[in-house]
Amino acid sequence: MIGTPNESDKSFVTDQKALEYLETFQNVTKTDLVAKYPGSSSEALDFLSRVLVFNPYYRISLKECLEHPLFAQVRNLERENVKTTPVTLEFEKEDLNRDKLR
Repeated sequence: MIGTPNESDKSFVTDQKALEYLETFQNVTKTDLVAKYPGSSSEALDFLSRVLVFNPYYRISLKECLEHPLFAQVRNLERENVKTTPVTLEFEKEDLNRDKLR
């Protein structure tokens, strides 16, 4: 969907092995979302194009996702809960070794 990352897309990658791995990919062009999803709204296509980005520095933020026009009709600001401190999920407290992860 996102195509082969170009030099700008890979600019955040600092690990040489990871960069070498990325160089092994065949050159694939980015999917034309309008052609792939012809019945979709312009808001949905815009949202997808901004989320499906390899480089996280160029990708839409979570806040921008929530504020995107695609969700304007389904958001209920009064019911949204904003957490100001980090959230720790129960599984994060466990000592996750290789076997447990499998």
